[in-house]
Amino acid sequence: MTFVRSIESALTDDLPASESPVAGRAIYQTLRQRGLAFEPVHTGGGYFALSLLVPGGELLITDDDGQIARPAEDHHAWLACFYPAATSPFDPDEDDIVDVYVGDGSLSFEDDCSACADSVARWLADHQASATSGPLAVGLDTTADVTSASLVLAS
Repeated sequence: MTFVRSIESALTDDLPASESPVAGRAIYQTLRQRGLAFEPVHTGGGYFALSLLVPGGELLITDDDGQIARPAEDHHAWLACFYPAATSPFDPDEDDIVDVYVGDGSLSFEDDCSACADSVARWLADHQASATSGPLAVGLDTTADVTSASLVLAS
């Protein structure tokens, strides 16, 4: 009988030496190191992305083929998009979706993870700074260098 991991387990649990990590594991850990608390979500058809709810919508990160659960050695590039609350990843009208990071496949896997996480942290800081009214669902510590920024629930 084959052991099947949950996506949460694939992202966080210790892996035996015989098991290759999924691509999402590295970006998940890179985001967490920057204090960004993304969570895995099922987007349909057996595909998974990383999600963070922010004021006005949701940030989703996935591989350029829509899957974080593919083997890391098959990774091509990361894609991070902001979906305003009125839309969803399944909305055919994508005019209001914001590309936060679009990898082009030219970076190493590790560098692509870092570039994506850094772009997301900068976008979150800018997004928070431009929010002018209403309660904040999240807060980003913008006093620190972007590589050590932390995301906290606003009180």
